[in-house]
Amino acid sequence: MALAGLTTEFQIYYEKLGEGTPIVFLHPPGMSHLVFAYQKSLSLACQTIFPDLRGHGRSTVKDQGTFTIYDLAEDVADLLDHLLIDQAVICGYSSGGLIAQAFAIKYPERTKGLILSGGFSEVSTFTLKKQFQTGIRLAKSTPALLNQILVNTHSNTEHEKKEMFFYHKQTDRPTWVRFYQESMSFNCTEKIKEWQFPLLFLYGDQAEYMHYYRNLYQRNVHQRAQFVMLAKALHQLPIKHFESFNSEVRRFVSSLT
Repeated sequence: MALAGLTTEFQIYYEKLGEGTPIVFLHPPGMSHLVFAYQKSLSLACQTIFPDLRGHGRSTVKDQGTFTIYDLAEDVADLLDHLLIDQAVICGYSSGGLIAQAFAIKYPERTKGLILSGGFSEVSTFTLKKQFQTGIRLAKSTPALLNQILVNTHSNTEHEKKEMFFYHKQTDRPTWVRFYQESMSFNCTEKIKEWQFPLLFLYGDQAEYMHYYRNLYQRNVHQRAQFVMLAKALHQLPIKHFESFNSEVRRFVSSLT
């Protein structure tokens, strides 16, 4: 557990556990490293790195109203530099996957592998657009309500709900809103055709509104990419279906060594 002093004025909080192949886990807007609490057990097989993105959790705020998804990806690169890591597996959950993809586009040589859980390369469907628009509206007007909604859908116990609710209250509101806005305008669909590194895509079979994006990836990425549908699962795979999620991550990482 440490703060990475990326600059004299900007710090990223992260937790690093285990040894071996490094994996960086990236969370969605308004959340934190706590979303990956069930992935800490993966540290028995590899090196796990769980940052709070800028303006989230214990990380400080930088460029509230002007940053892009690529700036968030640059934060990841700076964190890896701080940790003296040349190459890592990048795992993004939901909108955290946009940062993972931006990193892979900017630094393909540093991307040992890419894992997207409920990933999308653009926000182009009616349902996903509505989700982001609602997120922006609530983050601006009633962030406590949005925090509660996110906590309720990303926890398994009352203790987790309480811990997440109070920790996520630290999220900087303008950063939260900006993250949503930049996610809506981000589009890397043409870029994914260039990827040559190992790819793992995880989706819940019951999260039907995300299946459009799974098909989009299947049409555009290389044929060696792995696609896994977790049974009886919705979107919150790292939390609600962590055993299957972790098993797939372990299998993927072991194939890289």
